[in-house]
Amino acid sequence: ANGISEKVALEDPGSVKTIEMFLFNFSKMQSLDAFVGLTTMIICQQAITEIEGMETLVNLEKLWICETNVSKIQGLDTCVKLQHLHLYSNRIKTLEGLDQLTLLERLWIMDNQLTRLENLDTLVNLQSLSAARNKIRNLGNDLDNCVSLVELNIAGNQMWSFKDLLNLTRASSLRRLAFSDCDYGDNPVCDLCNYQTYVYFHLPQLQFLDTLPIPEEGKILAEATYMKKKMYYNMRIKTLKRNASNIIRKATEAFCKRKEQLFQSLNVLLRLQKDLERAIWADRDQGSAYQAKAHKVRDAVAQCWSLIATGEGQLDTLRECVCGLAEHNASRLIVELETGGNIRLEDGKPSDVWYSSCVELIQSRFFAKDFAALGITGLQVTRVTRIHNRFLRNRFEEKLEETVDVTDSSYKKSLEYLFFGEDPRLPGEGLR
Repeated sequence: ANGISEKVALEDPGSVKTIEMFLFNFSKMQSLDAFVGLTTMIICQQAITEIEGMETLVNLEKLWICETNVSKIQGLDTCVKLQHLHLYSNRIKTLEGLDQLTLLERLWIMDNQLTRLENLDTLVNLQSLSAARNKIRNLGNDLDNCVSLVELNIAGNQMWSFKDLLNLTRASSLRRLAFSDCDYGDNPVCDLCNYQTYVYFHLPQLQFLDTLPIPEEGKILAEATYMKKKMYYNMRIKTLKRNASNIIRKATEAFCKRKEQLFQSLNVLLRLQKDLERAIWADRDQGSAYQAKAHKVRDAVAQCWSLIATGEGQLDTLRECVCGLAEHNASRLIVELETGGNIRLEDGKPSDVWYSSCVELIQSRFFAKDFAALGITGLQVTRVTRIHNRFLRNRFEEKLEETVDVTDSSYKKSLEYLFFGEDPRLPGEGLR
């Protein structure tokens, strides 16, 4: 099948350039050390479980090990001339053992069990990477050193968030990107609102998205749409900050006016205090009567100073609260913009049904006896915020469809509350 005669295989195996092995019960990679001249090797649909015996294949440029039982990448350290590596449809869980393959230009590792695209830092010449149909949830900075990357296919994985798109803005050479592929399926991020607009705007260097060419007018429209949204949110943020500044300014003006009145009263009291002190010194016989008045005046002076200090403290507290609230609301708007409207926060009103429902739920979970030692006898809810998160909603509905018969319209009646807790691996993430 390889066109290799028995004579060549026995007498001059080093002259063989290509070997292909398909559909054969080849359970172990052996007897390869004699084929030192190999430049291409294809092993497909074999029963092998381990990559081995390749130490002498130093001239290998193209390698296929596909549709096997291999679960670990190893034994390739001497194949430093390797340019194309195909490891699709195996059982590989981790990208490793590729550090020495600095000339690698193509890495296809679709249909495995990867959760991250890690350990690719040395692959600076990598141009094509296909990791479709794995279990990848996020990209992070795993591809930052792949500066030559032109084509990336990560369709059929488990990426939910637009954050993964932003991680690709540093890939300036990227021209083809696929989060969705008819052969491998979609990522959940493809089902979010404004998906194409978001990609077109943040990755203007792309020429193909999800295997389809990107029209130039599509990029122009995406940029115009995003800029309009950005202007809208910037206007709302400026309005928030302007309102905060107005509140602080009016509060400062009111305090300054009150402070001026207090200083006027204070000047009168201080003059009166001096007069009383002189009177006490001049008329020592009547000094006791003057001293009582002087004591009251001193109390009034101290009270004025106390009012001024209290007012300054209250003004500082107000300034801090108003600025903090403005920044908090601005960060909400930024989240809404950066997620393409897929995350939105809504403050409830007492007239809202869901507001009352949440208040009743919290109050029903409060047990006064647990807090009696702290002197706490009751609980008052001052705010209820509803988070509209299409990422989580889609994930929840997907899981719900697996466990509940959604064809029955009454299934929602059995759903009462959904509690979302903070991931222990990401402390503070819920407050961002």
